[in-house]
Amino acid sequence: MAGFLDGVRVLSLATGIAGPNAARMLANYGAEVFKVESRAGGLDAFRSYGDNPEASPRFVEVNLNTRSVTLNLKHPEGVALLKELATHCDVVMDNFRPGVMERLGLGPQDLLAARPDLIVVRMPGLGSTGPLSGYGTWGPTLTAYSGLTYLWNHPGQDRPVGSQGVYPDYLTGEMAPIAVLAALIERRRTGAGTVIDVAQVDLAAYMLGTTFLDVLVNERPAEPVGNDSAHMAPHGCYRCAGEDRWCVIAVQDDRQWQALCETIGAAELAADPRFATFSARARNKAELDAVIAAWTAGHDPFEVMNALQAAAVPAGVVQSGGDLAADEHLAARGFIETVTHPVLGEMRMAGLPMQFSAGGHEPYRSPPPLGADNAYVITELLGRDHAELERLQREEIVY
Repeated sequence: MAGFLDGVRVLSLATGIAGPNAARMLANYGAEVFKVESRAGGLDAFRSYGDNPEASPRFVEVNLNTRSVTLNLKHPEGVALLKELATHCDVVMDNFRPGVMERLGLGPQDLLAARPDLIVVRMPGLGSTGPLSGYGTWGPTLTAYSGLTYLWNHPGQDRPVGSQGVYPDYLTGEMAPIAVLAALIERRRTGAGTVIDVAQVDLAAYMLGTTFLDVLVNERPAEPVGNDSAHMAPHGCYRCAGEDRWCVIAVQDDRQWQALCETIGAAELAADPRFATFSARARNKAELDAVIAAWTAGHDPFEVMNALQAAAVPAGVVQSGGDLAADEHLAARGFIETVTHPVLGEMRMAGLPMQFSAGGHEPYRSPPPLGADNAYVITELLGRDHAELERLQREEIVY
């Protein structure tokens, strides 16, 4: 079955996570994605995450289902070939700093001059405009700049803790394709191309919408609250039996509080004046947490979660990477997929976060060896003969 985007061609010059992940998402749904790199100083940064540039697990993860093309953009012929290839594509994507593509003669206006109905997607960390747009960024720096690192913390800490999850990168990988789909629909209506500017920091800051509202309306600075909630009590992460095992519990109303009390064998606490109402529980949070922690400490976190969920109380195990890889629920949904790599062998990795009743997506394929699709691009798409391909390779233009 063909993917939903079968017939759409994407030219990706992206590197790292954000841009490649966006291109991969389009490839997962049937688009033909050409990933452009070069041995002349233009390899994807994630190829260096390991001893073998062809076998970096992080590179494999965000470049599934793509084709590999090598073009030396330090050579004028390489630039000309890329511009020509762009005319055979519907979308061109990059996540360089502003000015990089322009200096190569491959800026949005150059590309649109070559193909007026092209969709050009730019994904720099701080966007293509604004006084800081030229700053270099990486996932953790964007998480920090957006405000996430500061708020993702506990009160009284001497420094922000943050998270190892590079959320701006993965948000870009999910949101940029949505913009591409909107542009493809608009192009069908008008016949015109467009330039899409996706600032990774904007996407991260977008997650803090209520925080912005609080500052603007109530004129008070947002502060870290740790695991607390202004609207739920109890609401926290509680230690369970085992080494470094935890479970999160979030009680939304008095009915759930009463059900929790029944579950932990302390029904009398439901009417205790210290805990009978939300406001009382919020005032006596330390005592409340101590009661719950005393119960969770004697139980496996999965026992805690299952018992509370059976009583319709929201609860979730704090899972490790190993837990996620072995998670029966995710496996049952087909989320854990296996990819066979020629060097790394079988790799189990996260699948697509959306499922369609009509299919519409491609099975995962490992990224091909560097430059594996050069002959296809140069001879079939661009119409050169094999002698010309050999010359381009010999002169390190296709390289």
